[in-house]
Amino acid sequence: MDNNFPKEICAALIDMDGVLYDSMPFHARAWHSMMEEQGISTSPDEFFLYEGMTGATTINLIFNRELQRDATEKEKKDLYARKSELFVQYGQKKPMPGADRMLRAFMKAGIKRVLVTGSGQSSLLDSLNVDYPGAFPANLRVTAHDVTHGKPQPEPYLKGAMKAGVEPKQSIVVENAPLGVRAGKAAGCFTIAVTTGPIPREEFEKEGADMIFGSMNEFADWLESVLPNKFNEMIDNAVNSLNATTLTIVTDSNVEKAVFPLLSNSKSLARANKVVLTPGEDHKNLDSVINIWNALEETGATRKSAVINIGGGLVTDIGGFAAATFKRGIRVINVPTTLLGAVDAATGGKTGMNFNGLKNEIGAFHIPSDVIISALPLATLSRKELISGYAEMIKTGLIADAALYRELSDVESVIADTDRLEKAMKRCVEIKEDVVAQDPTEKGLRKILNFGHTAGHAFESLAIERHTPLAHGEAVAHGMLVELILSHMLKGFDSMEVHRYANEILKPVYPRVAIKCDDVPLLIGLMAHDKKNASSGHPNFTLLLEPGVPAIDCIPQLKEIEAALDIYNDMMH
Repeated sequence: MDNNFPKEICAALIDMDGVLYDSMPFHARAWHSMMEEQGISTSPDEFFLYEGMTGATTINLIFNRELQRDATEKEKKDLYARKSELFVQYGQKKPMPGADRMLRAFMKAGIKRVLVTGSGQSSLLDSLNVDYPGAFPANLRVTAHDVTHGKPQPEPYLKGAMKAGVEPKQSIVVENAPLGVRAGKAAGCFTIAVTTGPIPREEFEKEGADMIFGSMNEFADWLESVLPNKFNEMIDNAVNSLNATTLTIVTDSNVEKAVFPLLSNSKSLARANKVVLTPGEDHKNLDSVINIWNALEETGATRKSAVINIGGGLVTDIGGFAAATFKRGIRVINVPTTLLGAVDAATGGKTGMNFNGLKNEIGAFHIPSDVIISALPLATLSRKELISGYAEMIKTGLIADAALYRELSDVESVIADTDRLEKAMKRCVEIKEDVVAQDPTEKGLRKILNFGHTAGHAFESLAIERHTPLAHGEAVAHGMLVELILSHMLKGFDSMEVHRYANEILKPVYPRVAIKCDDVPLLIGLMAHDKKNASSGHPNFTLLLEPGVPAIDCIPQLKEIEAALDIYNDMMH
């Protein structure tokens, strides 16, 4: 790491205007125009010097200078509202070039990000989730509305460090305004200045900036060179622990394009052979398995070799199956790049390929040597993919950890906070690994992992028949409501919990599944043919006594399943 950079940085406290958005020219123009409307003389460029102050403080400063009095509270409110209106009128504010790279560098290094802005501009704050998804959860933001004394006072950055749960000396401030630098230094933080506006470098030197960069791209270049990449380190440590004679990567073309740029610093992957599969269920077949076998043969793989699967469930399933069957089994490391893959397919040791139109018809149990869990690759996913995987996490909480379920019930907040999400992912994997260790071949306890799946698979199959495909996790989310209803009917599960799941999780987050009365017999028939049933024609469910307390091998009467589906239908309308 660079000698000027402190070793124990745990949080980055990041300004918004001029750092994340090229918005300061618009702010300056809006301030100047608003003051001009009031007959008050200002220069547009002077507002770059006031950046970081709250709007009320800026108005007061100008009033004292030009009118020799403080502004009234009404004047502050009305004038700031007019300035905000002008700011919006001046057009869309673009993300600052290089800001996304800066955020990725902090994320790769495991450094928490906190937004610290003197702005209360709702138009920009609302854009953060779109332009920088997951970078700044709602609980890790300090705005003009959260402080009494804005920049140049240290309060905003002291609050930012407090929200991150670290000492100010463990924080790095990223600023583009002299007053912001002054605030960061006063708070006791290592403070970076980036000169994205017209203010000369000398002004930042006067304020004691620890380092000064000429642009966000220049700062991002430097960060990428000095910060560790914990994702790469985890992979390298896992590979090195196996001391494999050869290493073969299995991935697909989508993952290669989206995720491999995050892995460019991995030393172990640089020497590995790579098999790139065509994505999609149609390619989860014997031809793909043969491609992997051929690659292993060509590199002289032995039972001391290893396969590293980097991708979603398709990659870990088929790469794991190829490894399980080559030389009667070689070691595997899974690096899931989807949420569903991380908490479901990549752990537990189930591998397989599709055959004769049937999903995972040919497979084997093959426990991976390691599974690398990181939220970093999830930034490449769509919301549909995220919530699909999230359903498996909710399932894990419901069957094994009531506290985890309560945490995950706050869906939007957890998805937006990469640290909370990664912590929850690791807890889900921990639970699944414990269950699998006790029942590796699904003879008893492991059946609890099927909660939501008997009904969910029926919804999934029905959607396929109707050519309106439903993502696996979406189907499981609906299947869980059916099975919670059955749990209430047969096991006394609290009806309030059933309604809470339906109204606070399922309906607000997951797309509706339209079923008609005529669909009920078809759905029951699909459940009856589920491969997990002990005997044909008798749907076997895992149900719940309460959150965290499952009951396996529950076989309701068909009329009870019919009643549960009717109640489900009523609740979804």
